[in-house]
Amino acid sequence: MDKSKTLLAVVIAIMLGGCGQMGSSPEEEPEKTPAEMDPADLPQIDAFQNEYSREMMVSTEPVADGYYLMRSKIGAFTIWFPEEAVFMDNASGIDGDHYEKISFAYESEEENRGYLIDFQYNYSGYAERPDWLLDNLRNRWSYEEEWKEIEDEHGRTYYGNTVEEFKGHQNYIFMGYKVSPQEAPQGIQFLYIASCVDKEAESCQIDLAEEEEYVLRWVKSIQFSGTHGDGGETDGE
Repeated sequence: MDKSKTLLAVVIAIMLGGCGQMGSSPEEEPEKTPAEMDPADLPQIDAFQNEYSREMMVSTEPVADGYYLMRSKIGAFTIWFPEEAVFMDNASGIDGDHYEKISFAYESEEENRGYLIDFQYNYSGYAERPDWLLDNLRNRWSYEEEWKEIEDEHGRTYYGNTVEEFKGHQNYIFMGYKVSPQEAPQGIQFLYIASCVDKEAESCQIDLAEEEEYVLRWVKSIQFSGTHGDGGETDGE
């Protein structure tokens, strides 16, 4: 065999060998969800370290400074989870694919501030008559003012705030309801209660404007998915 044929054979062999390696290269593994990861490799905050809430976290990458994205267990909506909050799994739960409640808490002795908040998702039922639910909130908290309204691309929110006297101290309450803009009747009721951790301290002061801004940022983060937990469409049913 002359040198030119020998060289050609070597080139063909190299090309075939390279193609074989390219064809046999393993596919990239899909990225693991937080629920599939070792908790030691996750952010050291309650959202990822709590076994119940870890299944609901979408990614370890924050969606905004201090917030991570959480998807409801039935897949009906997403919401931001603040990194300082504690997920209250004993006060959270679902009922089929039409109701879900998620609750959070926060307490800081340094700030002398704490809060409890819960979000209750409804499909149909109250979601078809938000005025009923708002009337229930009004009666429960003796709220006499007109409901404030705000709208974002993910729905319209009706809300109000009041102060409750409890054992000589004050709780600051924000309550309301966010209605989905989709055709399917979906909505989320929220109730937020803020108070001082040490109510006897001279620093026991709650800034209502700051609390309102905090609550509304949370509420605005809610996006309805338009699907049931089993993947079935809710929009237009």
